[in-house]
Amino acid sequence: MSQPLEPEYAIKTLVELVKEQMQTHRFDMIRELLKAIAVITMTIDHVGAIFYPDTVLLRIVGRLSFPTFSYLLVLGTESTRNPRNYVLRLLFFAVISQIPYSLAFGFGPFEQLNIFFALSLGVLSIILYKRRSLLILLPVLAAFLNVEGNVYGIAVIIIMAVLKEDRRIGVLAFLFINVLFLPENYVQTFSLLALPIILLHDSGLLKVEMEISENSVFPSMKKYFFYVYYPLHLTLFYLIKSNFFQFTIPHI
Repeated sequence: MSQPLEPEYAIKTLVELVKEQMQTHRFDMIRELLKAIAVITMTIDHVGAIFYPDTVLLRIVGRLSFPTFSYLLVLGTESTRNPRNYVLRLLFFAVISQIPYSLAFGFGPFEQLNIFFALSLGVLSIILYKRRSLLILLPVLAAFLNVEGNVYGIAVIIIMAVLKEDRRIGVLAFLFINVLFLPENYVQTFSLLALPIILLHDSGLLKVEMEISENSVFPSMKKYFFYVYYPLHLTLFYLIKSNFFQFTIPHI
């Protein structure tokens, strides 16, 4: 016959079980705010590109999106347990998103590759940069393929990785590349508007953390939200453009 548990041992065991069920991790709310800003400004940019290509204001607002996504990509690469799976996940959704992307923007099936391909190359670039490997030239060379963002996009992602290590050099590099592209596309320089909030978060001045249960479904939902949102909103925009879009707004 088993001996009854001592009261102190029983209480200790119960407390440990409760703690195990209530394990939490720190959750950065401002990082989630950055994701929301990136998604919203990207959507505004796509509204401009697809429906109102001559409305410059929408494209200016949209310039905040890619630098913010690039910074988040660096954070994601640093926090992921498996960088290889991170790249494969991005590539998987790149393939899924290609047809909605082509339809929404009026390209041929592979006339231009969507932004997920650029993000995949960006993660590879970050990994190789962290290793100080000369192979970093491979993703940069691949950016000359017809990928959305092209070499500028890959450069911005690498610059955000540099900014995480040395804020001064990162800021100067980001300023330089936007000035460099000024003659080609002056609207692109409005990407600099994303810099203050990125710097505030990186410095820790704009950081609000909370404890969240490991068993919560919220982390998984927010993890995959953008992956699913990207092809879905492009599909919706294509359907609106091809079937229902019959009005215009004044150019700004």
